[in-house]
Amino acid sequence: MIELNRLRGQRVFKEYWPFPEKIGAEESVKGFAARNWMFSVVWLILLTVPSVADEAGRAERDAISACVADNAHTGTLVERSANGEFVAGTGQRFLATDIDFLPAENASHSSSNIGDDPKGSQTLEAIPAGPANRWGLIPAWIVVRNGDTLELLQADELETGGAIFVPERASGSCARHLRQAESSAREQKTGIWARGKDAPVHSVTDLENLEAAAGNYVIASGRIVSLGKTRSTRYLNFGRYWKTDFTVTLKASDEDRFDAILSQNGWRIENLANKTVEIRGVVQVRDGPLIALRHPEQLVVIEDKRAGRGG
Repeated sequence: MIELNRLRGQRVFKEYWPFPEKIGAEESVKGFAARNWMFSVVWLILLTVPSVADEAGRAERDAISACVADNAHTGTLVERSANGEFVAGTGQRFLATDIDFLPAENASHSSSNIGDDPKGSQTLEAIPAGPANRWGLIPAWIVVRNGDTLELLQADELETGGAIFVPERASGSCARHLRQAESSAREQKTGIWARGKDAPVHSVTDLENLEAAAGNYVIASGRIVSLGKTRSTRYLNFGRYWKTDFTVTLKASDEDRFDAILSQNGWRIENLANKTVEIRGVVQVRDGPLIALRHPEQLVVIEDKRAGRGG
């Protein structure tokens, strides 16, 4: 790409640059300046194209580096099955960790091109991220190789609106890359985020829809009204009536883990009262809708305190 644009640049240079020998005595200074301006604009455009592509490629490499870390050498070649699993020739079955694909019958998302490879030049590698679950599925980072190009399937699915970010193993820069990919799709209302009121995002005051979403992974945003705690549990209360209002819990033993992440932006669990947050997790119904947090990346404080007020 860079070499091609260099050649293009040479052609533009030869065609538009006003060499002194091509400027006749009849050409005005104004004409000379105009031709110089034309060359400058075209040259700037050609220089910008590879830099944008390089930036996109760099983001993909950064995501892979951040999430896969030192486990890249343990990759297993897999094929994507119709049910969303990734199957190796040995029969091992993998699932893409840290994302959740919505049921096909409910999703009107634009699927990514990963797995659609008529020329057979694409390969998928599963990098185990943890032990197999009770169904024998191994959570894994899925790396897509197209020649010399590498992509992280999770980031691609999130960016095209094909999945929702489900923090389970991602942390630090890996979590930031995945959240940013999802945010891009949400901002552009792509894929599952184009579903309007049916998108998996709810206000913490919309109790009816939250209860209707029981068993599903959703995002809920709003203001924490009060905090509570017992020896074993911390409570984030989003209403004054805990028997009916939305509640979020986390284990007291996990509080330090959450504080370690929150403190990067100046927050702690104990000072989140009256703060606007975004919560993600599986909705349960226990004296009103509830989400139990397991991973610090499930809780994000929204800096704009006005967001989410009033539901």
